[in-house]
Amino acid sequence: MQPMSAGLREKVQALLPKFIVSCVTQPGPVGLFTLRALMIPMLVTIGSIVLVIFIILFSMLLAPYQCNEHPNGKMTLKRYKTVYCNGADDHLAMLLIGGFACSMPIIFLVVVTWTVMLELPRRIARSDTQFLAACGFLIKRFRPGMEMASVFFLIRNACVALCPVVSNRPGQLLMMSIILYVNTVMVAFFQPWRFLICNVLDNVLLGGMMVILILGSIAVQESVPQEMSTVALVFLVLMGLCILGSICYGAYKYFQQKYRKQFRYFLCHQKNAAGSMARLLKMELEKRLPGTKTFIDCDDLNDLTRLFSYVGQDTQTFLVLCSPDILTRKWCVGEMVTAKANGVNTMLLTWPSFVFPDETFIAKYPTMVPDITELTKYGIGLEDVEDAFRWLTTVPHQPLPEQISPTSTHFMISSLVSDGRSSPIPKSTHQIQFDTNFPVLVDPANSEAVAAAMVLASLLKPALLGSNLPLPFIQLSGVEVPHEATRSLLICSSGCFKSEQLQTWLLEASCLPECCMIPVITEEAFEMPSEAFFMELQTTSKLTDNQFPAD
Repeated sequence: MQPMSAGLREKVQALLPKFIVSCVTQPGPVGLFTLRALMIPMLVTIGSIVLVIFIILFSMLLAPYQCNEHPNGKMTLKRYKTVYCNGADDHLAMLLIGGFACSMPIIFLVVVTWTVMLELPRRIARSDTQFLAACGFLIKRFRPGMEMASVFFLIRNACVALCPVVSNRPGQLLMMSIILYVNTVMVAFFQPWRFLICNVLDNVLLGGMMVILILGSIAVQESVPQEMSTVALVFLVLMGLCILGSICYGAYKYFQQKYRKQFRYFLCHQKNAAGSMARLLKMELEKRLPGTKTFIDCDDLNDLTRLFSYVGQDTQTFLVLCSPDILTRKWCVGEMVTAKANGVNTMLLTWPSFVFPDETFIAKYPTMVPDITELTKYGIGLEDVEDAFRWLTTVPHQPLPEQISPTSTHFMISSLVSDGRSSPIPKSTHQIQFDTNFPVLVDPANSEAVAAAMVLASLLKPALLGSNLPLPFIQLSGVEVPHEATRSLLICSSGCFKSEQLQTWLLEASCLPECCMIPVITEEAFEMPSEAFFMELQTTSKLTDNQFPAD
């Protein structure tokens, strides 16, 4: 190998400091071997280790401050029996070294507090998912919004490590009791852990520790060591069994989520535009696939943060009901990102007016939906959202029928069950009418209203079976209201009275003397017709009196 020339050596020496400075200061990585890329994993590893051994480390460093008093009135260190607690000689040197060493866990506690309380909210507001991933060892154990619990538990661990420093046993018992009581109340009230089983296990273990602590305080005052030891051993065994049971439950849930999903379908939808359609699909899918479950979030609104867990771990097929504005709903977008990240089988049911996102839409998205940055606390950044939008264009999709009816719904469900592959429709299902005396009138052009009518009819049929009342059926477009009808349901949706088909049905029903009309309002935006509406209707309607009988 030839020696480096003097000129080349000077250039390398001049460029090397600039490279090091750029590696440290630039926000993005510079190559694969930048200091930033190496420092973050190293800091995460060191932080995780310190977090695990925090109590042990702090207790070891506090050894010079833990003394035992002897019958002769002198005190020695608990761990070093030959060293007197006199604040001089060897003890003084140990106090100075221990005090200096204790600054390490204290600095760690301060840094964690600053990171969680001050820096983390700022980074979340800037949608900095890299910072969130770097702090994952602190906050991933807790529910979103409960990141402060990491600081609380770290302070609790520090207080536990300080308990042996108290010179007398009653003081130690009192301090430990206060710590356990505060911890129990905090866990029971806030439930900070990400999974419910963890909150339950934490409180069970805290309860067992408090019982053992009470037994210890009794044993200090009364000389009954045998009985106290037996009871304490029983509680220790019970606590161990609870831990073992939680581990077994966790293993069971892991294999269940891996090999047998809890939900066959997860319906991602926009409530005001596809809520009734989602309910109809849930009912029809569970009817078509007995023994399976279909999830819609309306059925479980106790904790919205669990939706992403349901999508990623508990769902076999993720079905997106692509109504026109679904991409502006942050929770729906978060579910899409989760499905992509976890490789969940995904299908789209697209509305006729739905437009797939293009690069222009993606570039303007942060200004169109500014609250999308709130998903950062769940580990979802803008880059993840953009990738999910590009991924949507590659997902298999099926168009929603232009008009919803029992026949088209049957075909749609068959296609969804067969993962998008069309399947033949049995001839016996082309026209399903249970009774001709109870029509349900609904605007056929409004798919959401038709879906609401089909859901209502399905819920009414079991209640009416066995009675003398007729069963409801959806009035098909282009079919006259039957002359035998004695009652009918009118689904009142926004703008329904502008429908020419619904106007025709209303006029036909009004000519039936025994037919009573029961209006059902399905939308909050529905308004009763006004005089101005009737005046406008007279000029815009294409119906004429010649279409109906004179009576």
